[in-house]
Amino acid sequence: ILVLITITGDLAKLNEHDNANRSNRFAGAKLKKDMTDLVAWQVKSKPQVKNPCTITFHWYYSSKHDFDNIRFSAKYVQDGLVKGGVLKDDSQKWVLGYDGDYFIKVDKGKEKVVVEINEVV
Repeated sequence: ILVLITITGDLAKLNEHDNANRSNRFAGAKLKKDMTDLVAWQVKSKPQVKNPCTITFHWYYSSKHDFDNIRFSAKYVQDGLVKGGVLKDDSQKWVLGYDGDYFIKVDKGKEKVVVEINEVV
């Protein structure tokens, strides 16, 4: 079973996350909460995944960040999928692995991530 979810917006990158944590502990926690809530709000009406799964990310980015820096946002995506009720949990028992990442350059303002969730039945 394949579930496709599009999350619009420019999620914080690893550098932004690190900078927030360095400024003070509350700034880092607030950034993580804001990013997780952004995802959760967008996925609330999506179908719930009922079985363990694998995930593929399609990152539509406009910045010059390295791919590993962009991919850090997977943390926000998975936590938001749990908070929004799409995934029961994001533990290793529930998310069995990743099928890959794809990076597609877009114009500023068109950033998004398309998440493919493949249920293992």
